[in-house]
Amino acid sequence: MWKWIRIPKGIALLAFLLPWMTVRCSGQTLVEASGFGLAFGRVTAMGQAAEASDGASLNLWLILALLAIAGGLVLLFLKGREAAKFVLGTSVAAIALIFTGTWRYSRDAILAEAAKNGQSSGLDQAALAMIRVDWEIGYWLALLSLIAAAAMAWLVTSGSDTDAEAKMRSLASGRKDDEPPES
Repeated sequence: MWKWIRIPKGIALLAFLLPWMTVRCSGQTLVEASGFGLAFGRVTAMGQAAEASDGASLNLWLILALLAIAGGLVLLFLKGREAAKFVLGTSVAAIALIFTGTWRYSRDAILAEAAKNGQSSGLDQAALAMIRVDWEIGYWLALLSLIAAAAMAWLVTSGSDTDAEAKMRSLASGRKDDEPPES
């Protein structure tokens, strides 16, 4: 099972290239972004690519998540099974960093930021209430693949990976555990 952890870790890294977030107002798309776009401040606003000129748009949490995923992949290739705890740690850390890094793009956070900036008139509140933030396939794929990598690394650290792999092979071949393999 150890060698298979590379697959979900690699998928998590590639998921940053896919669409992660779409912000809509009254059905019209205002902003779209991939995982890398959110991390490095490059989004598509109203159909045109936009990049913030200041460093404030960099999302350090998502950059750290990328580094955790890449670090876990490096450990998988350079170290043996003894790195399973570190691979588990990088997967869990990446999940936490993604949640932390994307919280500021939630609808509640956007409304709170607008209220803090003085956009609290009745008309502005009505417009802000129509904002919808949709999390796209890349976001969910990254999270699910990191959960799978963490579960697989946990099985390896607990020593249950050989049992789990044997059960998966028996299920795939269609025989029960107590049946001997066909010759």
